[in-house]
Amino acid sequence: MNTSKYREQNMNIINIYTGLLFSPQQAFAQALRLKVVTLFFPLAAALVITALLNTYYYAAVDMPWLLERMVADIPDDQKQTVLDSLSKGRLLGISLVGVLFLTVSINLFRAFIYWFVLKVKGEAQRFIRLFAIVMWSTAPLLLILPAGVLNIYLSTGQGMLPNDVNPVSLNQLFFKLSGDSDWGQLLSTFSLINIWEIFLIIIGLKLATSLSIKQSFTIALLPELVIYGLWVTSLLL
Repeated sequence: MNTSKYREQNMNIINIYTGLLFSPQQAFAQALRLKVVTLFFPLAAALVITALLNTYYYAAVDMPWLLERMVADIPDDQKQTVLDSLSKGRLLGISLVGVLFLTVSINLFRAFIYWFVLKVKGEAQRFIRLFAIVMWSTAPLLLILPAGVLNIYLSTGQGMLPNDVNPVSLNQLFFKLSGDSDWGQLLSTFSLINIWEIFLIIIGLKLATSLSIKQSFTIALLPELVIYGLWVTSLLL
């Protein structure tokens, strides 16, 4: 009986996660009724999806080409030393650690901004509940895995930088800057998936609070404005 109930709960969580792509309001309403501990499912999913994409990238990429790009700006007398310290396994390991750190830290930062702003507005919510809203809103990452894998596959035999894997980033769609340039790196980190995630956060905030859609929209944008505002400022200075 307990096993059946456990399986039913797991299926419910998976259905909610995928439902956020097709019926976001209904799915989010269900997600917010779950225990907040269930946020570890979308958190784990985000980590696994990104880790799988990174693993496939390093398995498929032209490593000699990638290493040459990585040491292009290093003085000739130091290049071989740097190349000797790099390997596919080491680069993959570094990328996976980066996935863990960035996924957790950036989404915690988003939740903190929402918690702080809502507290100031008199709409105080538990931090963990806001973190759950942020993590459930990462459901569109599901689409990045097949899209990214296809992008890597179609680029087999050609050079592809890690920042170019996401085919729906602003850089890939519109600007076409080198993925290792300053502006190319910035534009590669924001994509249609981010816009979709913000849309889901707006729904989550609206359902969890008494905020209007306009207020939810404004608050949902704040972390991105802070992150990218600081990044753009650093590039302009």
